[in-house]
Amino acid sequence: MNEFELNKVISFITEKIGIIPRESHKFGIRKFVEKKIESLGFSNYFLKIQTDKEEFDELVNGATVNETYFFREEKQFDLLRSKIFPEWINRHGAEPIRIWSAACSEGEEAYSLALLASSCRVKPEIIASDINTSVLARCRNGVFKPSTVRAGDGERFKHLLKKYMNAAGEIEFGENVKGMVSTKKINLTRLDRDGLLIQKQNLIFVRNVFIYFSREMRAKILKTLAEKYLADGGLLFVSMNEIAQIDSEMTPPSLTKIADGDVFYFIKTH
Repeated sequence: MNEFELNKVISFITEKIGIIPRESHKFGIRKFVEKKIESLGFSNYFLKIQTDKEEFDELVNGATVNETYFFREEKQFDLLRSKIFPEWINRHGAEPIRIWSAACSEGEEAYSLALLASSCRVKPEIIASDINTSVLARCRNGVFKPSTVRAGDGERFKHLLKKYMNAAGEIEFGENVKGMVSTKKINLTRLDRDGLLIQKQNLIFVRNVFIYFSREMRAKILKTLAEKYLADGGLLFVSMNEIAQIDSEMTPPSLTKIADGDVFYFIKTH
């Protein structure tokens, strides 16, 4: 496959789902497409991804990056444990907290939130969404490789995972934990569609995904999340590595940036 053909595929991916693959990810896209065109030829394959939804979904599954781990950026989880979940109990008692883990990959973030909320005596109702159907299937399966538990970041919450570790060193959740997490295929660039989520969310985690979008698309996603999907007084977390990329011009008026020690997040104020 030559550069023109590769760029044609990448441009089509960006047009359809808004993701702008980084240079480091283009190699994987090339390898995926080259296997496909061995039998189909490029022209036939490109026509097929334009007309066959299943074929395009398979391309998306092969093109998107899905590397994460439990309790990633643990300072944010520290804040949930020490402040946000206790405040929820004080204000709402036993009422469930609605949490959306957007761009969830295989679900380590969603299950981290489920375990932490439960340990704080908060009942979570969690939606884990991604555009990649393969990772959503693995999220529903609830079995995770040993590499999803890191020795550094997330270390202080490893005790919450110990009871779910099987003989192979994998993290394997039972139905009691998996029942806290439901999955949904959602394209973040198409959030203006009706009926994606029935209820507004009290917490939204949309981390380590803005780096794949243009500045204009970041602003659009933030605006739609705030206005359509975040409950009044709800909190929105992005990655600590991404917060500097979200300036006041990009932030919708309904969101206020909060600094709590080393942790930044947004609150919906109106």
